[in-house]
Amino acid sequence: DGTIWNGLSTLRKDNRGIDLKQLFIGAEGTLGIITAVAVKLYPNPEHVETALLGLNSLDDAIKLYRRARRECCDLMSAFEFMPPVAFTLAIEAIPDLKMPIAGDYPAYVLMEISGSGLVDTADLMGRFLEGVMEDGLVLDGVIASSRAQAQSLWLFREGMNEGQALRGSHMRTDISVPLSKLSAFVAEAEAELAEKLPECLAVSYGHVGDGNVHLNVLPPNGATPEEREAFIYKSKTLVNEVLDRYVGSISAEHGIGRLKRSDFESRLSDVQRRMITGLKNAFDPDLRMNPGCQISLQPDS
Repeated sequence: DGTIWNGLSTLRKDNRGIDLKQLFIGAEGTLGIITAVAVKLYPNPEHVETALLGLNSLDDAIKLYRRARRECCDLMSAFEFMPPVAFTLAIEAIPDLKMPIAGDYPAYVLMEISGSGLVDTADLMGRFLEGVMEDGLVLDGVIASSRAQAQSLWLFREGMNEGQALRGSHMRTDISVPLSKLSAFVAEAEAELAEKLPECLAVSYGHVGDGNVHLNVLPPNGATPEEREAFIYKSKTLVNEVLDRYVGSISAEHGIGRLKRSDFESRLSDVQRRMITGLKNAFDPDLRMNPGCQISLQPDS
């Protein structure tokens, strides 16, 4: 109704009843418009160490993450896993890229350690990698010797997305599962895709620490627009069926919007739908706010 509510408190702890701002986080503009935020700032790290590592499997990548979390603590600022095809896709988009590791490994990790002040991040990264390579958890790796080299390593991660786009429309996901089940989920989903859609290419990558995986599926080169749409629909249905068995989320980061609305609504329990509908009617009974986003409602619902 145009009412403005100020929820910009910067108190670190505040338990005075319901935290109303949480209602708007994830609502995607369906309850109101967020016009300002209060943020906590941190100084830029003075020391950053970046390494690209080759491993035997995604399962080993998860073991490596757990060990890095234990031994590097909060100084670990990035931990991304990528499949071998990531480098092919990145080079298709950025032909000047050169493979920084000589060997070809089943899985790769892009890891970063950051710190400031008296913290010796270079020594920490060196000692950590020495230990995990002695134990056989990491097979090979390269540590960037300059910021320019670090940026070059990150170009593989960023160029992979550009390479997928160059191959045309494809099925993109933004899903999450419990970290303990991440490796099994990817293996099962990719196996079913290989069996039922062998013409397509599955590309799984993401943020190991929070169980977030982008399992994308690229239709074959030369497929018509109609064939691509069919491949995208079939692969989305297949991946979501596997995801449901792992009790995962169809949207880890990017939200529901309109494209995922039917998938979202079909997975809502009656209780969830009643609660969401009740909130929507309380804040926006005339359904003015981002109509059609997330859930389909009529004014008298």
